[in-house]
Order: sequence, then structure tokens, then C-alpha cells
Amino acid sequence: MRMMIVGLLMAAPYLFAGDTSRCEPVGGSISTNFLDQASTLGVATGSLAGGVGVDIEGTSPGPSPGSLVFHNHHKWVTTGGDTIFFADADATAYPVPELPGLYLLSYMSGVTITGGTGRFNGASGSLQVFGSVNNNAGQIVLRYGGQVCYQSNR
Repeated sequence: MRMMIVGLLMAAPYLFAGDTSRCEPVGGSISTNFLDQASTLGVATGSLAGGVGVDIEGTSPGPSPGSLVFHNHHKWVTTGGDTIFFADADATAYPVPELPGLYLLSYMSGVTITGGTGRFNGASGSLQVFGSVNNNAGQIVLRYGGQVCYQSNR
């Protein structure tokens, strides 16, 4: 009898647990173009393949001379039709002095996933993103990598 009670007590957390999550590494690339001075639109490849857009909510001076911080709101829809939601994030652009109009770009604190629709409903995680901006041609090319934790029912 004691063995049954001990077994039930040990199993109880698993029997009554609600949602659990499973985390997966993700990675790929992003290629976008400026639509105007305040927004971009393009494609993502890799684990989160689909369409990506950014609304630039504002800018501020960066941490080094000539650098600029972009305060961004992201929009991402996967090829499967799911939407990924993100917390607003800051991207810092560093000029390349030898190549006017070319910038190195990094999301120094990453980009935080806050949920979404479909398989991203209740998802969490973060992406590290870096790349380059060709301001002369209005083009941005980035790499992303990180982790997405999906909600799943037991």
C-alpha cells in the first residue's frame, strides 16, 4: 500500500500537469528591401521561412560615433500561414567608413518571441540577428538563429 501511495505522489505532477513546452533550435536568413524610410518587407528562409516586415518606430543615436539604433516592430508570417509575434526590439547599425551607405547591423539584445497563431500560439523564445544594410540600394540581408519553445498538451 505504501508503495502505491509513494508511486501516486511521484506521478501526481505528471498526471495533473497542463501545458508543457518543447524547445527547438531555429536558424535561417532574411532578405528585405526598404519600402520607404519607415518600413521593410521581404522573405525569411530556414526554420521560420515566410514573409517578414519591419515598421521602424523611431531612431536614436547609437553607442559609437555614426551608429544609429532603430526601434523596430516586427511582422512575420510563415509559409504555413502561422503568425509569429515579437516584442519590439532595437537594432544597432554601425557604418562602414570605407563604404559609404553600408552598415553592419546587430540586434544586441536579440529579438523576443511572444506568441503567435497556429503552432506559435503560446510560443516563446529569442533570436539573435545580425547582418548588413546597403542604404544606397535599400537592401537588408540578415542571419537569425536561436530557440523557439512551442506549447504542447500532454
